Amino acid sequence: MSSTAMLVRPQAATPCAGAEPEIFHDDAHAATARKLCTGCPLAALCRTQARDNREWGTWGGETSAERAAAGYPPAGWRGRGHKTELKPCGTAAAYRRHLRAGQKPCRPCKSAEYLRRAERAAGPRRPRRATGTRTRSQT
Repeated sequence: MSSTAMLVRPQAATPCAGAEPEIFHDDAHAATARKLCTGCPLAALCRTQARDNREWGTWGGETSAERAAAGYPPAGWRGRGHKTELKPCGTAAAYRRHLRAGQKPCRPCKSAEYLRRAERAAGPRRPRRATGTRTRSQT
């Protein structure tokens, strides 16, 4: 059996051996998992295995999103982590990125978002079709 085909098993000396497995599979505990992986002698091997096998969760201190951003997305990945180029500050997309990250949006991003909202409010509106009315094709 080749070394890449072998699975990494926690050894008694590794920090993850006595830890709750859910810590490594739940993104809410990613920071805790990363702390456990920091001093582990097998962290690089775990990370390589996760990249090769397209695993989910935190492996070797690397989350699924970080692996996807590095070009190793987990099987079935559809998250935001695959986008490596982010819109620059001063755009409405960057304003929303600030909010998702729990940051206070910068002034250029606020201006871009206010402009987007004003343009949307001033734009043409589609007329609403009344419910229950028939179109010519239905008669």
